[in-house]
Amino acid sequence: MNMPSRNENSRCENDFRELVDHLPQTVFELDIDGKCRFTNQYGYETFGYSEEDIVKGVNFAQLFVPEDRKRVTENVYHILKSKKVEGYEYTALRKDGSVFQALIFSHPIRQNGLTSGLRGIVIDITDRKLVEREMKNSRDQLRNLSAHLQSIREEERANIAREIHDELGQSMTALKMDLNWLMKKVTPDQKTVIDKIESMSQLIDSTIQTVRRISTELRPGLIDDLGLTAAVEWYCGEFQNRTGISCNLKLCQEEIALDQNRAIAIFRIFQETLTNVARHSFATRVEAGLEIKDHILNLNIRDNGVGIPEEKIFDPQSLGLIGVRERVHPFGGRVDIQGSENGGTIVQVTIPLDHKDIT
Repeated sequence: MNMPSRNENSRCENDFRELVDHLPQTVFELDIDGKCRFTNQYGYETFGYSEEDIVKGVNFAQLFVPEDRKRVTENVYHILKSKKVEGYEYTALRKDGSVFQALIFSHPIRQNGLTSGLRGIVIDITDRKLVEREMKNSRDQLRNLSAHLQSIREEERANIAREIHDELGQSMTALKMDLNWLMKKVTPDQKTVIDKIESMSQLIDSTIQTVRRISTELRPGLIDDLGLTAAVEWYCGEFQNRTGISCNLKLCQEEIALDQNRAIAIFRIFQETLTNVARHSFATRVEAGLEIKDHILNLNIRDNGVGIPEEKIFDPQSLGLIGVRERVHPFGGRVDIQGSENGGTIVQVTIPLDHKDIT
């Protein structure tokens, strides 16, 4: 095999430099000590250094802000040893002191079986990072708004529940008392009137029960009075009576003492999940568990229904599931949902109790 001549090598080198001078990214080469020995025209324009600066000596680490330089040096050493392409993000520093966000890919230069330096490219990702930051800020703002709206909705539910219970409930009770008074004024031979009064009394009794149910579902007083455990036990019984679906609840022995926000969030998730079971799962049995372990609250709900399709788990139209996830976000929690065809659905909710709330 004929080895390329020195002239051929020189011509290839010139062709390479002419090519990279037209690229819209910084192309660089370092020697084994990390000194810059080549960059393309775009690199000079981007960093503000001249060819004379490179000749005098520019260490690669000085092209980055001081807090990144140790990491740059360590990564350069790592790449020289690993012999593979690596990508890292840094804050790059121009000669005039201005900065930009950079993504750098580089790999070792091998000559005669030995590593002689490093070659790579620098991509300005300032705009991309700005977009990412703006998207994150927008997402955080939307989540904070969602948490705020959840809080307002719970307050409104509590107010409506109180009004329904106090005003409507008292009015129904007063009507019941008036009917009882009227019944005493009716003679036994007025059977038609008596039947009507009894019918009205039964309707009032039914309405009173409906008022209590609606009021309790809007805001279970058990949460405020007796805590989360009692509220979950009550709703489990109500769900079973209303739907005919067996609901087996397993609770830890100790009382689960939570702040009101977490207690309401867990109760609403439990409520929403059982509602989804009744609407979509065709299940005959639900098993639920609630416990605290290692300062983490765990809620697990499993049904024996048809199983939620995978595409529905993160479907943007599944507003109920989105709401469930948003309820745990302020507390640093997470929701995992698994479903298998005819194998039921499992919902696992975890909320760390020592997490600092963002609401």
